[in-house]
Amino acid sequence: MSAEIASRLGRTVVAVPPVAWTDRLELAEGENRKLIAHIEAGGVGALLYGGNANLYHFDLGRFDALMALLAEAPRAATDVIVSIGPDLGKLLDEADRLKDHSFAGVMALPMTFPTHPEGIEKGLRLAADRLGGPLILYIKREHYLAPDRVASLVKDGAVNFVKYAVERTDPRGDAYLSDLCSAIGPDIIASGMGETPIHVHLPEYRVRTYTSGGVCIAPRAAMALLAAHRAGDMARATALAAPFLAFEKVRAAINGFSVMHDAVTLSGIANMGPILPMAGNVPQGRLSEVQGVVDGLVALDKTCQNPG
Repeated sequence: MSAEIASRLGRTVVAVPPVAWTDRLELAEGENRKLIAHIEAGGVGALLYGGNANLYHFDLGRFDALMALLAEAPRAATDVIVSIGPDLGKLLDEADRLKDHSFAGVMALPMTFPTHPEGIEKGLRLAADRLGGPLILYIKREHYLAPDRVASLVKDGAVNFVKYAVERTDPRGDAYLSDLCSAIGPDIIASGMGETPIHVHLPEYRVRTYTSGGVCIAPRAAMALLAAHRAGDMARATALAAPFLAFEKVRAAINGFSVMHDAVTLSGIANMGPILPMAGNVPQGRLSEVQGVVDGLVALDKTCQNPG
């Protein structure tokens, strides 16, 4: 199972889309379909609904509505990964909802306070058992689980892939990532922080692929960026990465969830509406900052659609 999902995700950048809502905070099915179609039209083969989708704050009714949409809206060839959790109650309740799922993968969202590594491991095992299959592990903080614990989860079939998103000022010399690669192999790890660290994570740690929010706006450019890295063409990779890095810089300066959500609306791809509480939309006074970097991504994607 690990080799299968790694092979499939290895062919593509993994898009991490937000979710569109109506003014009454009901699922905006048509707008979500527009975004999915745009991403797929750019050649991206995997969708991961997790952090940017704000699944942390879903109730079971909205969870069921999104799962029903994702079960049939994407193309058959698109790998759809959904997320559950992060607390134990949601992990188990949502795993129950997905027992008979046909999604490519199910990711356990990272839990912060209060947790203990032994308890996290036990909770993941309980959720995998309830689901009836392995989970994708999302690591977002230092020493969330020790590499030997992760290796044990993989060996026992409770985990089959890892999204690694521990932020560093400099991604080089990341001992935790290095130890994880040694423990489980880089082939079942994805860089999980957008484009910011991939100039190191892809060539030096040789992780399988990377996840991105910007790919939702510029899917052709993201696929070209991944191809440039794999071809060792660092000059092209650097040029293609620049608008993505500008976008990520604005996300970091304002709020990652908020900017990603409203950026799709500002791009004209789909109207995402209000973001689901307890997150919030971008303040009105900062929308021009977001518009500027969104315009850069849209322009870049057009050059990749019509090269020359």
